[in-house]
Amino acid sequence: MVFDPFTPAALDDPYPQYAALRASEPVHWSEKLRSWVVLRHDDVAQFFRDDERLSSDRSRAAKFKGPRLPDGVPPIRTVASDPPAHTPVRALLGASLNPRVRVIGPVVETLIARLLDAIAPAAAGLAARLPADEEIDLIGAFAYPLPIEVIAELFAVPPADRPRFQEASQRIARGMDRFFSGSDAANGLQEMGAYFLQLVQERRGTPGDDLVRRLLGAEHRGEQLSELEAVAMCTALVFGGHETTVNLLGNGLLALLRNPDELGRLRAAPDRIDPAIEELLRYDSPAQFISRSAVVDFTWRGASIRAGDVVLAGLGAANRDPAVFADPDRLDLGRNPNPHLAFGLGTHFCPGAQLTRLEARAAIPALLGRFPRLRLGSSPPVRRPTAVLRSLERLPVVCGG
Repeated sequence: MVFDPFTPAALDDPYPQYAALRASEPVHWSEKLRSWVVLRHDDVAQFFRDDERLSSDRSRAAKFKGPRLPDGVPPIRTVASDPPAHTPVRALLGASLNPRVRVIGPVVETLIARLLDAIAPAAAGLAARLPADEEIDLIGAFAYPLPIEVIAELFAVPPADRPRFQEASQRIARGMDRFFSGSDAANGLQEMGAYFLQLVQERRGTPGDDLVRRLLGAEHRGEQLSELEAVAMCTALVFGGHETTVNLLGNGLLALLRNPDELGRLRAAPDRIDPAIEELLRYDSPAQFISRSAVVDFTWRGASIRAGDVVLAGLGAANRDPAVFADPDRLDLGRNPNPHLAFGLGTHFCPGAQLTRLEARAAIPALLGRFPRLRLGSSPPVRRPTAVLRSLERLPVVCGG
């Protein structure tokens, strides 16, 4: 089989292609991606646990085209670093982020209410001028602005600077499919990093409770983050927290609107939002692939993987594996158990997962509660042409009052 996630059919619905490969060649060499792809749930789980043979350092990949550090110069520690370097970094992030996430719940609810208030008059105004309800784009009006406002609130970023975050985040997302050689992702990361370096230098040693100051002041067994490590952490959180939440909201709301029985089930029991969010994460995962670089030669299900090869874990494919999930192509908001891998596993579990879940738990019930007749518009949803991230460019809906 030839695996090509960029065909129009695959961008619209990649899951039939995943299923065919998962059954016939679960460890597959993709000439299109110049990478190995693993697609079964147990293989993807092993991928996240295999720190001896697989490295998160992209510069160790043979096809990496970016600048490399000189010999003897250690890389900056980030949450994505290989163990043991990432252990204190993740501990420092947890000590800094978790208290802020716990207190930001009311802020999220206020932001959601403000965005919903902006949607309602727009829909009402259009309806007043036209004989029927008019479509709006739920991505642009709701899913995109919400998480960037929340992230900016965490970092206490001045409102005038917040559009820069959204623009840089979109540039990084556009470049994800060319992460080893493209310029979009690198330029977006560089722009965001330069901004955070300025914030870090301005706020070091000053009073305040924003996440920048928390990161600078956090300690773990006598260790603290350097300025550059704090910058890397902030940059990763902005991109990860923004794109993951946007994609969960967009994909999740589209799935609900296409499955009216499950949508009705959630409307009837909004207190069941937690398992519903987990099923939306499984059903159409915000991130479809995570990459690693092989650091030794080894064999995986008969495939000969060489040091320097790129290995991609298919999160979306693993989350539809029939060996783990009964009737995996069916949306089931009450699915239990639900051991999906949308946020990774173990030491490589996504550090922004708590924030993304919090936003989705607040946003989806608020939207459904405000607009009980929310429905898909007549224009079809538009997917962004990215395979690594599963995202919508537009989601036309009619609020219906």
